[in-house]
Amino acid sequence: MKPQQIENQRYQKNDHCEINFEEKIMFQMLDKHRKKIKKDRADIRLLDIGCGSGLITKKIQEMGYLTEGLDFSQEAVNKAISNGINANVCDLDEGISKPDGEYDVVWAGDIIEHVFDPIGLIKEISRVLKDRGALILCIPSDVGLISRIKMLIGHSYQEITYKKSGYHKHHTFFNLELISFMLEKAGFKIQEVNKILILNKKRYLMNFLPSAFYNELVIMTQKR
Repeated sequence: MKPQQIENQRYQKNDHCEINFEEKIMFQMLDKHRKKIKKDRADIRLLDIGCGSGLITKKIQEMGYLTEGLDFSQEAVNKAISNGINANVCDLDEGISKPDGEYDVVWAGDIIEHVFDPIGLIKEISRVLKDRGALILCIPSDVGLISRIKMLIGHSYQEITYKKSGYHKHHTFFNLELISFMLEKAGFKIQEVNKILILNKKRYLMNFLPSAFYNELVIMTQKR
């Protein structure tokens, strides 16, 4: 997959990634995993796949972790490098260009839905992780009430995104059951799930409600 011009423009403006509520939950998960494996932050190697301009990767680096980033856009990688990140170009549809067992953590913020073969990517993530390594991911849930209502009245839930940005690159539409199946098939055990409703740019934790009431999942898994 190749980045479109509009995506490169967003990278150049440094506005492709933000630290939102879901990223803060991912930071907490990262620290939980660090304590579980009893390692200092400086000894934990983390790979951010789909790092964009490196803003989130830099935040993790500032926490003391050893970070690297991958992105499919040369513009994004250039920006990440200028932000002090060790970053390289990588088309995740063709695999992860890293050695086996290299990392303690793989960070995947809203990226798995963009690849053509998500199970293949998750297996690649497992390959580059050390034993007991963690995959911490954020992924949209596409069966929420808002999406259902839009489709019920004849609208595509992708409509707003297309009209606003001219593209929508979600190739797989996930719910908790589907991503759980893929993770288990690729050799991961789910450690924690957080369910979030994003509504008018506000975030609400919905852990005790059914799938109709959330549209984003934050998951921590461990390689078996």
